[in-house]
Amino acid sequence: QAIYNVLDNALDFSPENSHIQIHISQQQHQARIRIQDQGTGIPDYALTKIFDKFYSLPRPQNAPNGGQKSTGLGLNFVQEVVKLHLGEIHIENNNASQGVTVSILLPLNI
Repeated sequence: QAIYNVLDNALDFSPENSHIQIHISQQQHQARIRIQDQGTGIPDYALTKIFDKFYSLPRPQNAPNGGQKSTGLGLNFVQEVVKLHLGEIHIENNNASQGVTVSILLPLNI
């Protein structure tokens, strides 16, 4: 469900016919899942609030659900699930291109 929420956000914030990349790799004793979209990115002021419960940004007008806001529970839920699995989640804007990269690190042996 957590990965689904991240993918759903990537789809909501990306223009139609854009690509979403999913990379899965192993780093020492961790699984690394990276989801990268080609959306508008996250405004700097929102980067520190993005995991806050009930915080939501409107979808871009050129996206399928343009202008709509969500409940603001999705990324908070994702963060809690990742923490329960003793993992980490990071979200950052793509510097070289548009969009956002979400990185999830999960231990392979708990």
